[in-house]
Amino acid sequence: MSDSTIDSVLKFINENDVAPDRGEKTPSENMIQKTQDEKHRILIVDDEEENLDLLASTLHRGNIILKAGSAEEAMGVLRNEEVHMIISDQKMPGLSGTELLEICKAQYEHIIRILITGYADMKVAVDAINKGEVHRYISKPFDPSELRIIVATELRRFDLQERNKKLTQELIVKNQELEQMNVELKQQKAEIERLAMEYKEQKELAEKMSEKLAESNTELIGAQKEIKRKNVKLETVNKKLERLSITDGLTGFYNMRYMHQLLDSEMGRAKRYDLHLSLLMVDLDYFKEINDTYGHPFGDKVLKQVTEKIRRNIRETDWPTRYGGDEFVVILPHTGKDRAVYMAKRIHADIRATKLLADDGSTVQPSVSIGIAYYPHEKVASKKGIIEIVDKALYKAKQLGRNRIEIAD
Repeated sequence: MSDSTIDSVLKFINENDVAPDRGEKTPSENMIQKTQDEKHRILIVDDEEENLDLLASTLHRGNIILKAGSAEEAMGVLRNEEVHMIISDQKMPGLSGTELLEICKAQYEHIIRILITGYADMKVAVDAINKGEVHRYISKPFDPSELRIIVATELRRFDLQERNKKLTQELIVKNQELEQMNVELKQQKAEIERLAMEYKEQKELAEKMSEKLAESNTELIGAQKEIKRKNVKLETVNKKLERLSITDGLTGFYNMRYMHQLLDSEMGRAKRYDLHLSLLMVDLDYFKEINDTYGHPFGDKVLKQVTEKIRRNIRETDWPTRYGGDEFVVILPHTGKDRAVYMAKRIHADIRATKLLADDGSTVQPSVSIGIAYYPHEKVASKKGIIEIVDKALYKAKQLGRNRIEIAD
């Protein structure tokens, strides 16, 4: 996987996960308005002083920044200071960033955990996310404005969770008060029944207590409705974040990370139940020239047209994914080689028949090269094997002149 592909994936996720609504202040703007007591306390951990200073200068507005030069020093800060978020570099002497955040998760689960890592450690970061050790990861070099938005959004989520905890605790207290009031009411009613004729004033007191109980019930119902409303909103946000984490924003196809999960699942099913499985790798021909000649907005238009042609020529049970910038992988469950060839020809012909009008009035007719791989196949024993042979098939199509379909040997 190339650096440019990693960069585009990370950039898309960070941009789409935290985009504020139009007409509202960005999270970072809201954080700046907090008083000193309301500011969030962020612990940044890096063994390089320059990196600590850069992070501190990026995040100091609206926050209180705590620094640590190692994982061991960071644990000391966590023991002695209130911390709402920890941002750690991956590579440090002694404990690594993932090891530090794993300890932090075990001992301070409520703290938001963010890992900063280079491209070489991307697999480590992804594994850490999958295990729940970190909430987000940020690749080096990071964009300060994007980092501020990511941090503000995670802190907003932290605040929402803390408010929910507080409301829950208040509800428990109110329930305890209600139970106590019920006990008192029973005692008062028993006293009134025994001394009804003699103690008229006690009866009036009991009526006042009943009114107070009704008011408390009304407040309790209102609090329960508010908690329910906030939980529904939180669930909606979580679903949106989950959807954005597995899809490509431009094409609507599943992203490369989720493609690997899908292929793991489908390959395992095919091997377990002795089923057929095919893979199409589709790559736009001369896409760089299209971008250079007509501009990236027109290039995006071409990509959208190509993905639409792919989508309408596959089944609902198939999995279309964006593998790279202009490269797509389509997973075809329960599909043998002949059927895969048929579908590839349909996609190839449909895209070849597409004509797009550029801004300068010229007509662009895109074409694609397609590689086909299938299972069972003597060279395929795993996900890695089928990806390797489909990639070779696509390479062969490119070498033989592009605008063609080649089947894995």
